[in-house]
Amino acid sequence: MKVFSTLVVAGCLVCAAPLAQACPSSQHGAHQGPCVAELDTDKDGAVSQVEFNAFHAARFQEMDANKDGKLTEDEMESKMEAKHHGMTEIHQDPFDKRFDEVDINHDGGLSKAEAEIGMPMLFKRFDEIDANKDGKMTKQEVVESMQKMHSKMHGSHGEAKPKPAK
Repeated sequence: MKVFSTLVVAGCLVCAAPLAQACPSSQHGAHQGPCVAELDTDKDGAVSQVEFNAFHAARFQEMDANKDGKLTEDEMESKMEAKHHGMTEIHQDPFDKRFDEVDINHDGGLSKAEAEIGMPMLFKRFDEIDANKDGKMTKQEVVESMQKMHSKMHGSHGEAKPKPAK
């Protein structure tokens, strides 16, 4: 059960990180912006508990492949795998757009300064992501780093690592 709970939390964090980065930093928090606008269905400028729950209930329904009202480990892994395969394409709308906005000098990569200001979650792992150690991280390096992290979590062949015996 502990492994399953850990997978649920990790899955939520992996799904939330791109959404957080997709919003311009000036739009984070209680301000109106693309992220709030998506959840704010009654357009009152705030996300109510009902709107928040409805949004997440829809995500649950998407993940519940057999529509039995429960999420199995396989259903969650399947959704994570689908999201992971989507990450292999460099031209994703929110990430691609945000990366280009933060790349102030338009050289195709983010310097430490650009990443620190515009993509702080990536900045924290800058040295790890900058695989060729040229002082900038490219979109390709970010994707490859995500793939490596996913492989470590799920074994070298994309399969979940066996659960340790209790």
